Amino acid sequence: MRTTRLSLSALLIATLAIALSARPAGAHTGFESSTPADGDVIDAPVSEIVLRFSGEATPAGEGFVILDPAGTLREPNKVTSSDNLTWTLSFDEPLVGGVVGVRWMVAAPDAHPIDGSFSFTVDAPPAPEQPDDSEPETGVVQPERATPEAAEAGVDDDANTNEPSAAAAGEASDSVGAEETTTAASATAPVDLESFLDPTDVGPVAAATVASAARVLNILGAVLVIGAASFAAFGLRGDATDVRAVLYWVRRGSVIVLAAALAEAASMTAILASGWSGLASPSDLRDALWSSAGLAVGLRIIGSALSATKTAMHTAAASASGDPIVAARQLATVGGGNHAPPPRDRAPDEPFVYADDAVWDHRLALGSLAGVGLVAVSFIFDGHTAAEGPLVLHAIANAIHVTTASIWAGGVAMLAFTIHRRSSSGRPTQALQLAMRFSVIATIALVAAGLAGVGLSAIILDSISDIWSTPWGRLLALKVGLVAIAAAGGAYNHRIVVPALDRNPNHQPTIDRFRTIVTLEAAALLSVAIVTAFLIAASAT
Repeated sequence: MRTTRLSLSALLIATLAIALSARPAGAHTGFESSTPADGDVIDAPVSEIVLRFSGEATPAGEGFVILDPAGTLREPNKVTSSDNLTWTLSFDEPLVGGVVGVRWMVAAPDAHPIDGSFSFTVDAPPAPEQPDDSEPETGVVQPERATPEAAEAGVDDDANTNEPSAAAAGEASDSVGAEETTTAASATAPVDLESFLDPTDVGPVAAATVASAARVLNILGAVLVIGAASFAAFGLRGDATDVRAVLYWVRRGSVIVLAAALAEAASMTAILASGWSGLASPSDLRDALWSSAGLAVGLRIIGSALSATKTAMHTAAASASGDPIVAARQLATVGGGNHAPPPRDRAPDEPFVYADDAVWDHRLALGSLAGVGLVAVSFIFDGHTAAEGPLVLHAIANAIHVTTASIWAGGVAMLAFTIHRRSSSGRPTQALQLAMRFSVIATIALVAAGLAGVGLSAIILDSISDIWSTPWGRLLALKVGLVAIAAAGGAYNHRIVVPALDRNPNHQPTIDRFRTIVTLEAAALLSVAIVTAFLIAASAT
């Protein structure tokens, strides 16, 4: 318990430090335009390239790299910006004579990298070469002077008294000549424009792939952690082995979140440092982790470690524990008829609980609950959209949305898992009891998640057209469509299947239909979680 308190205290101090040092929430960060623009044809030498971003951006990784018409990689002689929105690249030697490629990588305020490329054509010929005034104008070969050392020794340089053998000299000459030829060839080898604009460098590409996979695993793991813990605490009443089986998914999800958070920290550092060697640099690690994204990673590491190690597998008698579902049932209409449970002995005044039901003992799981909360809170600081709109309003809406959506999605997965587990072992599924209890949870969670999601979208989107004109908006539309499919499955169970179970709780075809719909609903919500992972990193411009 003391370790838990110390970890939470240290985390609170770090959170406050970063939050107080963070800049106010700004606009969306994405590439807006450039001068020259992509595809432009310029009829004069270009000595400046201007890139404009819709939100604050700072050079990261390789920064700004230019491929000139000769196929030579060049870096600007000067890179300047007065507001971190508009960046000017200056060149002492202007760009002329053909197609110019531009590749850029910047970091958003949350430290997530954004990159891109474009090209334009300079329709101005290179300046003619000027003769080198340093070359002798006559063809006379100047005599060599004796070295000071040779003069002091009274020995002529031509005496060759200390020279190696002719064979050795020849070998050395060949070696030097070969080295100079290789160096010259590598220095002058042109770079292909197409490969430059679509880089395949192993380091950054591998790091970006790891980062994408880590985001997906973070979301899926968080859904398991939050959803399974909530289902065990509020939705599940039954055999003690069922409770422990669901709690094992809290631990499994915690391990997934922990591994994904570490992978995300490593990939984020590698991307910003343009290679995995950045992991060995304390300054690169500091730059990557001392940010809102780094804070999110820290919250996940600590939270998942707590929930993985502090999730106690202890149960208690459900009839002796308070049941929030009984109080919350009046806030949502579920099922139909009289909600009669299967024919088993009931606990007094507990219509959703039976006398021999077990429940997760929360009194021995405070550390686990704290870890689950930290995992949920971590998403407040993640993604480009974490810097949008009023900071406090966004944080509250995001926390509500992530938590309630995970309760719904993870709860549906655990509902399907529990029914399948009971059916596979030949035990009664008690589908009606599970359905009626979870319907209360799902209804409240779905309404809260929907309202918070609408609020977040209103904060992030500048206009309705952003839904179909921006990557973030298109992913949002896909997510809403998948949520609608899952909600339709839930509504079907709510209006048709649960009332049928209420009339005949042990009717096997109805139980099978309920299990099928719940499984399909869980699959749709799994897809929602994957889309959400990409939505977090997408640009809203």
